[in-house]
Amino acid sequence: MNYSTTKRNIIATLIFLLVSIGSSLQAQETTPKIFGGTKQYRTWSLGFNAGALAPKVLTIVHNDYQNAEFNLGYGLSLRKQLSHNFGFELGFMRGKLSANNTNLLGSNTNQSFETTLDWSTSLMGVANLCTVDFLKKENSLNLLVKGGYGFTGAKTKVITNTNTLKSSTINHQSFIPVGVGAKFKVSKKINFDLGYNTYLFDGDELDGTNTGITANDKFAYIYTGLEFSLGKATKPNLDWVNPIALMYDELKDPALRKELDALKERVSTLEAADLLKDSDGDGVADKLDKCPNTEAGVKVD
Repeated sequence: MNYSTTKRNIIATLIFLLVSIGSSLQAQETTPKIFGGTKQYRTWSLGFNAGALAPKVLTIVHNDYQNAEFNLGYGLSLRKQLSHNFGFELGFMRGKLSANNTNLLGSNTNQSFETTLDWSTSLMGVANLCTVDFLKKENSLNLLVKGGYGFTGAKTKVITNTNTLKSSTINHQSFIPVGVGAKFKVSKKINFDLGYNTYLFDGDELDGTNTGITANDKFAYIYTGLEFSLGKATKPNLDWVNPIALMYDELKDPALRKELDALKERVSTLEAADLLKDSDGDGVADKLDKCPNTEAGVKVD
C-alpha cells in the first residue's frame, strides 16, 4: 500500500469518526408525559421584529389626518408560555408615526405631524388557536390572538395650518394593544412570525392634533420577525404541543402495553381460580376458609 492510499484511508477514517461523534452528541428530544407539567418543556422565547407603523387602524374609519404615512417600527418580545394554548408576552417597541392633510378642514386642522416613539412597552396575553389537531400529530402553523395593556413615551412635532412648528412631549401615555398573528415553525428552536397589532390610546395627544372628530388616537403595526426558543435542546417547545398526539403516543407506549398485558394475565388467572368456590357450603369461600371441612348447616365466623 503506497503513501497516498494510506493517507486517503486515514482521512476517510477521521471523517467517519467525526460524523459518528457528532451524531452521538446531537441532543435528542425527550418524550413528554401526560400530566407531567410544564417543566418538561421549553417555555421561554425571545423574539425580534420589524415592520411598518401607521396612525390608523382597519377597524376605525375616522382619523385626525387624511393621509396616513408608513414608517419603520422595530421591537423585541419576551414570552412565557403557561400552557399549550396560552402565555404572556412582554413587548418593547420604537419607531415613528406621521401623516398629513391634503385639504385643511377647519381651524383645528393641522398640515402634518411626526411623532417619535422613544419607548413603548406592553404586557399581552397570547392565545394559541391551533394546538389541538385530530388529523396530524404536529403542526407547522399556529394562529394567535393577543390583548393587554401598555405605556409609551413620545415626542411630537406638528406643522399647523398657519405653517408654524409646534413641539410637545408625552412622558407617560397608556394604551390598549390588540392583535392577531401567525407563527410558522422553521425548526425546533426558531419560529417565523407575522402579525398585525392595533394600539388604542387613552388620550388624543399622540398626533398633537385635536379636531373633535376622534376622542382617542390610535396606530397600527404590521410586522415580521424571528422568535427563538430558550432552554435545553433536549426539551420540546410548549408552543407546538398537540395534546391529542401526546395522549396517543403515551397510550401506544410499549412499556404501558406490557403492563396492560401482564394485568390481563393476572385477571385471567384469578378468574380461572374460581375464588367464590365453597366446597363445604358454610358460606365462606375456600380461599378464605380456615375450617374447610365444616359440616353443612353449622354457622362459622
